[in-house]
Amino acid sequence: MGFFDSKCMISGVSLKGTDAAAVLLQKTADAYHPIALAIKGNYDRLGSIDGISEDANTRLVLKYFLDKLTSKEFVVDEPCWPSDRYPITDIEQLLWGFERNTNDYPKMAVLNGEPVVTALVCRAVWDAIADSTSSDDDAAEQFAELFEGVPVAQEIYRGKLSNVLQHLGELVAVSRFLKRRKIAWKPTAAGGQDYREEMREYLTTARKKFRGSKAVLAGLKDYESEVADLLRGDD
Repeated sequence: MGFFDSKCMISGVSLKGTDAAAVLLQKTADAYHPIALAIKGNYDRLGSIDGISEDANTRLVLKYFLDKLTSKEFVVDEPCWPSDRYPITDIEQLLWGFERNTNDYPKMAVLNGEPVVTALVCRAVWDAIADSTSSDDDAAEQFAELFEGVPVAQEIYRGKLSNVLQHLGELVAVSRFLKRRKIAWKPTAAGGQDYREEMREYLTTARKKFRGSKAVLAGLKDYESEVADLLRGDD
């Protein structure tokens, strides 16, 4: 399979050449919702992220899914997994299965009968939104706001919430931004390969769409610097 590019779920800019935040989603009724805090890395041009720095959040998420794999509440289609990605030993291998759920085969990695998918957000945009808002709510209130009625998240972080406070605050800020803007969570699907003209076009469109948001515009400025060589270089 060749390389392909995807767009930021929020801004619509190309993720080619960027860092990204990945949010795990599952569908309830007709809407997607987060089931874990964001995991950050480099967009791998294959619909997911790599170069992930392991931290308390990645360890908790990985442990949860490995435990559920043992209990068979989490089921993967083993014959479809390449030998270098199974057995699952790290977070990147796990995220590969969730990307495949979105772009190839929705039964690749299924938790409690429902595929897990990922929403990808340009890291520069994510950080700008997260940094623009602070909350006086305590961690328990923030967690309830995000994950009330989401047993997956409640189990992942039970007794460990103090280890992921920064991750928690960031997702609260981003989720509130999306709610104000009436932007729904959705999985990031594969696109074609993005060349400089497409990348410029997506950036121009994003700036027009979010011209009233200082946070997103600041994030887009950082994004432009991050991918400057791609925007002006040869295809």
